[in-house]
Amino acid sequence: MSFGKAVAIIIGITAIAIGLSFLFLEPKYSYTVALIGSSIIIFSFLVWLNDKHFNEQINTRIFSIKDKKFIEDVITRQMNMHGITKVVKKDNTVEYYKGKHLAGKVKFRTDEKGNPIKVDDKYVIEVEAPEYILHNIDHEVWSIIGKRK
Repeated sequence: MSFGKAVAIIIGITAIAIGLSFLFLEPKYSYTVALIGSSIIIFSFLVWLNDKHFNEQINTRIFSIKDKKFIEDVITRQMNMHGITKVVKKDNTVEYYKGKHLAGKVKFRTDEKGNPIKVDDKYVIEVEAPEYILHNIDHEVWSIIGKRK
């Protein structure tokens, strides 16, 4: 069940409870239930809007990686949690699709000749993905760095 459906169910159940309270309770209790129920409905709707806007917002992070296997180990695994259905590898990019929609992209920074740039023997990549995927990648990168020390 998606988050949006869960919010709709919560709002529906709360609205039914408010309606039933006016039928079966004294007015002073019905008004209290209506006030609490209205707060629940408004809060649920605002949480849904916040999740929809900020979690799916596409952002960019820049990483330096030692080998290209990092993309498959970390980034592709995190994108799989997002529900990608297709991975398209091109010259200096890897694109992740969720159905027909482009869900994320990894681009190697290139020089004038089109060769990937290496700084201190590491590739420089740009990762474009939803913010929560980038957040998970950040945590995994720091976890990997912590294990190496």
